[in-house]
Amino acid sequence: MKRLAGPLLLLCSLAHADVYKWLDETGKTHYSDAPPLQNQSRGVAELSRQGTVRKPAESEAQRQSREASAAAARQLQQKQQEAARHDQALVQSYSTLADLQADRAKQLAVLQSAYHAQELRAQGLAIQQRDLQKDLALSQKLRQTPPANTLHNQQVLQREQKDLQTQMAAKHAEIEAFKLKMQQDLQRYRQLRGQ
Repeated sequence: MKRLAGPLLLLCSLAHADVYKWLDETGKTHYSDAPPLQNQSRGVAELSRQGTVRKPAESEAQRQSREASAAAARQLQQKQQEAARHDQALVQSYSTLADLQADRAKQLAVLQSAYHAQELRAQGLAIQQRDLQKDLALSQKLRQTPPANTLHNQQVLQREQKDLQTQMAAKHAEIEAFKLKMQQDLQRYRQLRGQ
């Protein structure tokens, strides 16, 4: 009975304030009007003024799990909202499937045109590279030191070719992603319109 008197008196004296309850490392129960300064491995319970549990104690692992679940739920809700906005935009922006197809075909043509321009640039660089190789081969055949500007131009050209290859790979990936999205949009439009 004496063991219960201390916590009961403390609860009565703190009846008008928030109360926190936790167990320390030795398993001893503590009550306070302020949470402990250090995180407790078993968590801290928050009690109401009447002594009922307002917020149960949770361990660090439980807290992380709860926060991860909440974050996943928020992410799912955000995806659902984005999908609903996208559906609404499809239906409101295009009165027919043919309109949607024509618009997406124009966008695809722009992307493909940009990629074609990169291909032409790559062909031009390849011609320049071939000409530089001829100059270097001629210098080697004549047992002359290649001109410094030819070596410099070759280095610059090689960097340009490498950068262009990276850009072309990115543009190709963009085109493929757009084609996939285009098919998904067409299929979703048919579903929304009941076609």
